[in-house]
Amino acid sequence: MSYELFIALRYLRAKRRQAAVSVITAIAVTGIAVGVGALIVAQALITGFRSDVQEKILRGTAHLNLLMTDNSGIENYRELIQKVSAVPGVRAASATIYAPVLLSNRAQQEQAVLKGFDPASSREANEVFSFVLEGDLSEMTARREPVSGEPDDPGSDQSPVGIILGQQLARALGVRLHDIVTATSASTRLTPLGLQPRPRFMRFRISGIFTSGLHQYDANWAYITLAAAQHLMGNGDTAGDIQMKIADIYAVGEVATRVLAIAGPGFTTTNWQELNAPLFAALQLQHRLVIVFFGLLIAIAALNIITTLTMMVIEKQKDIAILRAQGATPPAVRRIFVLQGVIIGVIGAILGLLLALGLSWAANRYRLVSIPAEIYSVSHITLQVRAFDCISVMVLAVLICLLATLYPSRAAAQVTPVEALRYE
Repeated sequence: MSYELFIALRYLRAKRRQAAVSVITAIAVTGIAVGVGALIVAQALITGFRSDVQEKILRGTAHLNLLMTDNSGIENYRELIQKVSAVPGVRAASATIYAPVLLSNRAQQEQAVLKGFDPASSREANEVFSFVLEGDLSEMTARREPVSGEPDDPGSDQSPVGIILGQQLARALGVRLHDIVTATSASTRLTPLGLQPRPRFMRFRISGIFTSGLHQYDANWAYITLAAAQHLMGNGDTAGDIQMKIADIYAVGEVATRVLAIAGPGFTTTNWQELNAPLFAALQLQHRLVIVFFGLLIAIAALNIITTLTMMVIEKQKDIAILRAQGATPPAVRRIFVLQGVIIGVIGAILGLLLALGLSWAANRYRLVSIPAEIYSVSHITLQVRAFDCISVMVLAVLICLLATLYPSRAAAQVTPVEALRYE
């Protein structure tokens, strides 16, 4: 051990006549520990929230969508599915249709989005297979297709096909398994008076209830077969878009370029990053603001280090003079007080890390961080403490403490033996 480190550790030990210095040192350590712990917990909250939302969004939606530039239907969707499935990076592909409708059951009505899926396609391509909470998907294809029409055309006596409702949507409608709901789609037709609304309706039997974990989906979405969606929209044997699951979700841009090259002109793509860009941009901004805010908190706590070391320099002037008289150089004296500040920062950072780990474990174990699902889409946040975040915060805290030692250590190095010992 170097003598500078030995003296620095010796000065940090409490003595009766240094009670004030010891108290200020304890306050500095506590402040740094609280700041470090708070910043690590805040980062874990944001990381956990982002991860939960991103995971549920990716489970509930496609990674990449291929659709017509003019939003018209894709007629050759079966051929396109075979082509894009062979594109490197594409795990699975399936045709789908999104149909905004009004669902009604007796006196209850709710707006919803019906998503048509192809039961014959890969299970990996259709998230509904992993979402179903109650019911049986086999009922979706066991019944005959319904007849759609205008309100004055009640249709035939064909049995309704199945529909799978989101859990929150089913509650809002007040329905259960095997109940009947009616979907009304507002299409248009050209008349001498211009475009006029032409409602189309279908009756569905509830075959299942699903939950995705995202309130937005559970409260607004329902699944029907692709054939039923085509029948409801009245656009013939077409698909709205082709949804794909990608092996590497962060390489979706490169895969999209290859898919467009295969699809040819007239097509465009959207991916999960583009569709959710505002959400993730807001989370990134929030993350930066949290780092700045708690970084300032650590800096404020480090001000106590300046006070501690300044008082130490004033009290230890005779000791410094003796060290200088025995051959200690100004840089060596400066290192003694720099080491004191760094030691305080390291102790505070370690205590802050332990505090953050304990709080994160308790929050995850007992689900202490609950939030309104209607606003934030998830009901609670699982804190994710990453090693990189912990190391970064601890290094930041130690660097701030190191900066806080610059003035006191410089003052200590400028003490001259003659001036300090003049009146001794």
